[in-house]
Amino acid sequence: MTFLRNKFIFPVIFTFAFFVNSIAQNNVGINTQTPDSTAILHLESTTQGFLPPRMTTVQRDSIFNPAQGLVIFNVSDSALEIFDGVCWKASYQVHCDDCFIKVVSSSNADTIDRVLTDSVQITLQITQIAGSPQNIALSIPTILPAGLSYNFVTNPTFSSSTVTLTFKVTPFTQDGTFPIVIQALCGPNVINIIYSLTILPCYKLFVTNSTSNYNVADDFYNTYPSVPQTQAVCVVCDIGSGVTVISDTTIEPAVTTGVFPAGSVLAIVNNGNVLGKGGNGGTGTSTTSTPPQTGAGGNGGNAMELQLNTTVVNNFNIWGGGGGGNAMAYEISYTFPPPANNITLGIFIGAGGGGGAGNGTGGGPPSGVIGLYFYTPGSNGTGGILGLGGDGGILNYPIPITIGSLQITLNPNVHGGDGGDYGYPGTQGYFNLTISATILLNFPIIGTIPIPVISNVNIPIPVTPPAAGNAGYAIKRNNFTTNVPDNIYQTSFLKGQVGP
Repeated sequence: MTFLRNKFIFPVIFTFAFFVNSIAQNNVGINTQTPDSTAILHLESTTQGFLPPRMTTVQRDSIFNPAQGLVIFNVSDSALEIFDGVCWKASYQVHCDDCFIKVVSSSNADTIDRVLTDSVQITLQITQIAGSPQNIALSIPTILPAGLSYNFVTNPTFSSSTVTLTFKVTPFTQDGTFPIVIQALCGPNVINIIYSLTILPCYKLFVTNSTSNYNVADDFYNTYPSVPQTQAVCVVCDIGSGVTVISDTTIEPAVTTGVFPAGSVLAIVNNGNVLGKGGNGGTGTSTTSTPPQTGAGGNGGNAMELQLNTTVVNNFNIWGGGGGGNAMAYEISYTFPPPANNITLGIFIGAGGGGGAGNGTGGGPPSGVIGLYFYTPGSNGTGGILGLGGDGGILNYPIPITIGSLQITLNPNVHGGDGGDYGYPGTQGYFNLTISATILLNFPIIGTIPIPVISNVNIPIPVTPPAAGNAGYAIKRNNFTTNVPDNIYQTSFLKGQVGP
């Protein structure tokens, strides 16, 4: 019986003592006999913690009319939350609208090789964990190397969302490994992500001496003989300041990219002069010319031609060769039938076209003329950066022809087309001819008395003007792409057409 009494008496005595102590001190201590006087409940432990009610957001929001100061641990957000009378605030919030986020990147490091791709893309998963839904601003505060660009889609973004970030390079972007800070800002909350981007280098070519008919691919494989010619490459070709690249013929451009393996990346930086060959002036037509001559002006040569997609940065002169002027000529001839062996005799009158800028040759006299010819050649175009188109020939002096007592005077006014300056076509000339006739009568004592028969009668000669030569292209794309828009240019540094 004594044991049973003790079993019930001791808990009662402890509970009564605890109640009396609590009334006396107005606070409670657990694991301490001296609770702090400012605390109504003072807990002490080195092995255990305080565990508030744990619940999800849905369960938390089901609490009816929560008291101000009510505390829970939200297992959905992993945050200790307090109801402040208006909203449930996480322990790190000051105001209900304070925005807090977490950001997860799909990658922390990438490499761009510029051959397989010129860009890299990552996704940022943004989750708003506190505060009212609002815009989140994204930025990159890091100073990036020149030529490296980026783009967020979408920025700013709203509340929890997925954002795509793309980094893009050019062949000129500095190579190396670069740490990049990606920053997200929402209210007072700033999240920084450290991302590493490696940009592999391109091969470099330097044209330091003036040359002609320059082929980038040929120079590359001569400079880097160990690179397999089946391997796609990234190449940056720099034409140096003071260097002049020309062509010996209008058939070939001054600079051609040459042929690289598929997928290669090429950029040309021009700090010098890339000058197309001038077109030749037209030579007058004769029915007996061998080979036949059309009289048309020759087209100017192209300054640059592409054989793969190419980025062109032009810091000085890329000029297409000037077109040659056309020749203007007319032949009055007669072919004798057998047995005179089909000999053709006649009078040939005309003027040659001027050569285009870029050392185009002026149109000379026709070959194979049997008889009389009166012809003024065109002048050559000049080369270099001061080069100009040559002038067309001019024939404007009287041509006397005496047949017995009849004197015929032909009065030509003929001008061959002028050669075009760089980037310009040649011009078309003109042909006009009048005739005068005088009979010379000889009288004894008096002497010779001229009797005019006709004076300056226009001869309507059906001369079809041959075509003048077109200017050479500044950049002939050959259906490849370049960053220079298609157009016809006449600027300080770009003369001629850029096009297909």
